[in-house]
Amino acid sequence: MLVSRVLERALRGRRREDGGVLVMVVLFLPALVLFVVFVVDVGNWFVHKRHLQLQADAGALAGGGSFTWPCSNDTIEERARQYAGDPGNATPYNTQIPPTDGANVHVLINSEDFWNEGGTDYSDGGPPCSARMVDVKITEANLPWYFRIATVPAINARARVEIQGLFQTAGALPVAVPDVEPNVARAFFVNEATGAVLASTPLVKTATTGGTTVWDNAAAPLSVPVSAERIGVRIALGGGSSTDCGGRFVACYDLGGPNGLLYVRGWSSAGSGAQPNPPIARDVRLFPGSCPDAYFTTEASSCSVGVSAVVDFGTNDPVGANGASVTAVVGGVTRPLTYDAASGRWVSTGTDFFSVAPAAGPLPVELRWEQTIGQVNVGGRLEDCKPNGNRCVGTLGLVQRTFAGSEARSGAIKVAEVSENGVAGANSFELGTSPNLVVRIAVAGNLIHATGVNDPLVVLRVTGSQNQSVDCDPALPNLREEIRYGCAPQYAINSGSDCPATAPTLWASAQPWQCTAVQTGGAIGQVEQGLRDRILGGAAQCTSPNNWASFPDLPPGDPRIVPVFVTPFGTFEGSGNDVVPVKNFAAFYVTGWFSSPCSGDDPVPDRGYIVGRFIKYVFSLNSGGGSGQLCDFNAFGSCIAVMTE
Repeated sequence: MLVSRVLERALRGRRREDGGVLVMVVLFLPALVLFVVFVVDVGNWFVHKRHLQLQADAGALAGGGSFTWPCSNDTIEERARQYAGDPGNATPYNTQIPPTDGANVHVLINSEDFWNEGGTDYSDGGPPCSARMVDVKITEANLPWYFRIATVPAINARARVEIQGLFQTAGALPVAVPDVEPNVARAFFVNEATGAVLASTPLVKTATTGGTTVWDNAAAPLSVPVSAERIGVRIALGGGSSTDCGGRFVACYDLGGPNGLLYVRGWSSAGSGAQPNPPIARDVRLFPGSCPDAYFTTEASSCSVGVSAVVDFGTNDPVGANGASVTAVVGGVTRPLTYDAASGRWVSTGTDFFSVAPAAGPLPVELRWEQTIGQVNVGGRLEDCKPNGNRCVGTLGLVQRTFAGSEARSGAIKVAEVSENGVAGANSFELGTSPNLVVRIAVAGNLIHATGVNDPLVVLRVTGSQNQSVDCDPALPNLREEIRYGCAPQYAINSGSDCPATAPTLWASAQPWQCTAVQTGGAIGQVEQGLRDRILGGAAQCTSPNNWASFPDLPPGDPRIVPVFVTPFGTFEGSGNDVVPVKNFAAFYVTGWFSSPCSGDDPVPDRGYIVGRFIKYVFSLNSGGGSGQLCDFNAFGSCIAVMTE
């Protein structure tokens, strides 16, 4: 009885609360619906925002990956807009998810502001090639709420890929290319008979013209004591701070001999050439025929020079009074000189100039004399000089020198001259004088990017004496494997730090390494084997043809595009192993090696060589590290795409 009463009371209480619950539901249901709508629309906004960011990222990555050299704004922008889902593109990818109206999606390239903020294309740095970046800004305008209650005025997303200088990378070919730009230069005036230095002066970089860098001492002409008959002007170029010949990173020219690239004659006014004395050579100079300069030339074809000499015969009429004649001998060729009474000089005229062949090196100039009237002491014996019988003849010795430069003898030096008071050709002075002289050189080299299919081949000497190979990966057993797989350790451009003394010390240090170990010698056959492995996948047939004929439209990922190290000037002038700084990275397109099975490949000088051209190349993301500075398209070196925003 008691239990039933309790249950009854409980039921009556419950019935009395039904109205309150209903009221509460009525009051809170709209708020609950609004909350659900809010959650759904926030989720919808988030999904659209996330997809819009995906579009911006895809567009920037695609555009950044389309940079080539020469650069094409149209190609880069078309790819960026295509992958960004631009409704204006003919075949857009990654279009925004529904519900959206394509007309409400706005893609801007290199704009300072978003579309809804008044942004316009190229207002941030210009088109991609000049800005060296692809900045993609996308706006989705008027996104409707899921339940169509209202709209979101704008959703924005942004991504940027910059083209920076390549600072760090792995996978390079174990080959280093010396920088052709020296850090320091010096000219030495040397007594060629004794090797003694008469005077020297530093040369200062003064200008860049015609693809060459000019060095001279024009600001401080050097007083040179003319105390020797044969004075050589020796040029020292250094990749470090030293110009001591034989030192580290120092090359001294003429590389093939102990003397200089230029010759200065010291002559004496003493004595007499009047009979019965033999004649005496005084001032002797050279002058250009078709050569740009008479004393030093790097012309690709033969050119000519002439000789102008003062020869003392003891009379103002050597031809009439002595029956004299003078010939010059240059490079084994003998030609007559004509006497000019007005100047008192014997000179080359008409067709009697001397041909200077390309890369001939030093060509000494000898003078020979003959007299057919009177008597002359010849070799300590008095001779009667007769026109139809005994002719008095003799030599005046080596009196001048011209030089035809080559890579083996003069390296990257393309111009070399001595001047006095602004007049070039100051290569003959009286003994005992001290003229103030200026030495001027112009340095150029092969570290330039190809600009056309027919550009000259660049030759890399990988094995042999003074080769260009480096030991870049201590984990690999030999040169073949280093060529095959590339240098796995991370290398970076040296920021000024000293290199370890030995390779093992370098390899024990933390990466990225800013120095690399030079290695000498090496098995020549490993170059061929390594390149077959790397480029042809080890096949005996041509699986990766030479695409150079399509330059600059080289296929992406072409295995013939390989990075190589750039090291200081003079890296390979010495002998033995060394550890040298990494100055830069360059991209090299391999067009030939010894025993290549590809019919379109270029011939090589010999085994152990690789030929090709340097190219301006933009490496893809994740293939290295950027310098933080936009890439200089006009400078030698490689670039890399870096996503910065």
